[in-house]
Amino acid sequence: MERELKKAAGDVSHSLERLRTSATAKLVSRTLRARQKARAETVVDLERPDALTVVLCGTGSPIPSKRAQACTAIFVGTQFLLFDVGNGAARRMEDLDIPVGHLNAIFLTHFHSDHIADLGETIDRSWVNGRREHLSIFGPEGTSDIVRGCLDAYSREFGYRTAHHGVEMMPPDFAGATAMEFRAPSGDETVVVYEEHGIVVKAFKANHPPVVPAVSYRIEYAGKVVVVTGDTTATAALTEQSREADLLVSEVMNMDLVHEIEAASRAAGNEFNARILHDIRSYHMDARDLGQLAREAGVKKLALTHLIPPLDHHVQATTYFKCPIEEMYHGEIVLGKDGTRIVVPLQYVLERNHSTLEVARRSGRGVIYLYIVSLYALHSTAGPDLSDEVRESGPAV
Repeated sequence: MERELKKAAGDVSHSLERLRTSATAKLVSRTLRARQKARAETVVDLERPDALTVVLCGTGSPIPSKRAQACTAIFVGTQFLLFDVGNGAARRMEDLDIPVGHLNAIFLTHFHSDHIADLGETIDRSWVNGRREHLSIFGPEGTSDIVRGCLDAYSREFGYRTAHHGVEMMPPDFAGATAMEFRAPSGDETVVVYEEHGIVVKAFKANHPPVVPAVSYRIEYAGKVVVVTGDTTATAALTEQSREADLLVSEVMNMDLVHEIEAASRAAGNEFNARILHDIRSYHMDARDLGQLAREAGVKKLALTHLIPPLDHHVQATTYFKCPIEEMYHGEIVLGKDGTRIVVPLQYVLERNHSTLEVARRSGRGVIYLYIVSLYALHSTAGPDLSDEVRESGPAV
């Protein structure tokens, strides 16, 4: 009898374990399906054919905070361009379901660590996550050295992945990246550094001494203009290149607040921090200067990133960044945080996007994109009339 009871208890325990395993498997399966669906929806939303979409993936600075460091993504159809990639940006992009495997090119503004720290990781993660195109890294003189260093650091990583998963899963031909170094512009000069599928990216001089070279970028597509400042003070070149821009993505500093923190640091006996806070005011842009520049240039919308100091509380950030700008500039101001998404609508014309459709067909990743395009083409040759859209996604920081 005792033996039979033990056997019955064992059978019950085994059955319960099977039920638990089955329930866990179903839960994991549902979770994975939901996650996969969310990621697919994000890709469709970002690669929409009727808009140019900007995502502030990293809005921080070298000052420690919850924000990832400098990183701005721009999606134009199936083209994915990334501007700077500071510490934490690679992880933040994946947190936000940014399709890093679709990355086409990276543009560096300068070589401060908070703008390049995750370059190697982004090269690697884009490949591991499915990039099957050669990746180009654009930047001024010195870019080749930076890229070479990243590739040297990750060379064993590339080899391990291919050895473990196989050539079909991790094709070595697409590991790594190619530096596309250009001559840094001087004065008010602009240099065309990228021209693909109707997208034109121009570089112009930024003022960030003693950091030389340093550049800002102007992105043009279908009559729309987005400017990414990188780190700079207000300059005549930035004003001119931002003229009538649909969106200016700009760094910003509240000089008065940084001065107060400097004084507090010195009073507390922390001369080192006080000196750093004193020095950084010389090569960044004060909120009021940014407001005046945006007003003079006639910027349609202003997005704030690389906030110094990195105030995470909305009321504080509004008080010290947005309010001083509003004294000078009366357009729309987007107070950026990691995950903020800004949509610049395009007047959709099927003929204009013919080359983009061909890219989608060749790439093998544009099935949903082509479906959306077809719907728009059926309903209207002029395309949907969209108003500007700003959304926040991802973790609150």
